[in-house]
Amino acid sequence: MNKDYYQILGVDRNADESEIKKSYRKLSKEHHPDLNPNNKESEEKFKSIAEAYSVLSDKEKKINYDRFGTADGRTNPFGGMNMDDVFTSFRANMNKRTMKGGDIRINMKLTLEEMYHGVQKKIIYRKLSKCEPCNGKGGETIDCVTCNGIGMVNSTQNTPFGQMQTTMNCPNCSGTGSIISKKCSTCLGNGANQKEVPFEFDLPQGIMDGEMLRVYGMGNSVRNGVEGDLLINVIETPHEKFKRVGLDIHQKINLTYKDLVMGNDSVEIDTIDNKIRFKIHSGTKIGTMLRVPNKGFVRENQKGDMLMEIWLDIPTNIDEEEKFKINSLKI
Repeated sequence: MNKDYYQILGVDRNADESEIKKSYRKLSKEHHPDLNPNNKESEEKFKSIAEAYSVLSDKEKKINYDRFGTADGRTNPFGGMNMDDVFTSFRANMNKRTMKGGDIRINMKLTLEEMYHGVQKKIIYRKLSKCEPCNGKGGETIDCVTCNGIGMVNSTQNTPFGQMQTTMNCPNCSGTGSIISKKCSTCLGNGANQKEVPFEFDLPQGIMDGEMLRVYGMGNSVRNGVEGDLLINVIETPHEKFKRVGLDIHQKINLTYKDLVMGNDSVEIDTIDNKIRFKIHSGTKIGTMLRVPNKGFVRENQKGDMLMEIWLDIPTNIDEEEKFKINSLKI
């Protein structure tokens, strides 16, 4: 922060050249090192007084200081405000930035195949979009007279411990720092209008049921604020054959009694993306769980497996000849 040279010399900002010189002579004599030996505080004050006078007594430097807050004309990032002003402005700006429109939640049903391979989806949904004619301001605005455009007001309360001061959103402008003087004819002062919005997005390979994807800035708009987010909730559609468990895929395989007893070197089995040949060993029991590595879901660097639960394929309609053969078996 730059020094307040007027305060150092003890003069008003409208003081003329003679007043500035008079104050300088008085203070410089009072804090001169020769009159205050071994007094570090007076020495520092004397230096500050000399620095202040060197600026305010120079016409060009004084103009720069009055305009920019510095003698060389470089802009002071805090505009010459005191610390209370700086923090008040900072809090006000932070408060304004936190104003956010509502989030929008959408349920997205996916087949197991779409979740396995990943898929691109295109949707059209309704949202409050920023009003273009008024640029989301709701109309023509003026600074709020209650908070002077800051967006916050101070409130003092008496407590058993004394007076306490709190800072709160201005109730007149809801913390925006401005009020509408003339409403926008398009949005009627809301700063946003209902619109149907198309949106195309990719869902990654291996996405899980119940996962929530957040798309920043695609939610509802709010007057003098920022857009909310779009939340896409993934819902898995039940599959007639496969069941997902984590990264693994489960299914039931119906085999004939002959395959279970004698075995089969080449049983054709469906996977989620193709068919494979699998060997069934003789004497395989009903309920056995067989595993095919790396035939499950892929997610980043992880791969699941295909798990097959063995069941007996029992025929429901058999002729007399087949009944005779079954009765002839000695088991």
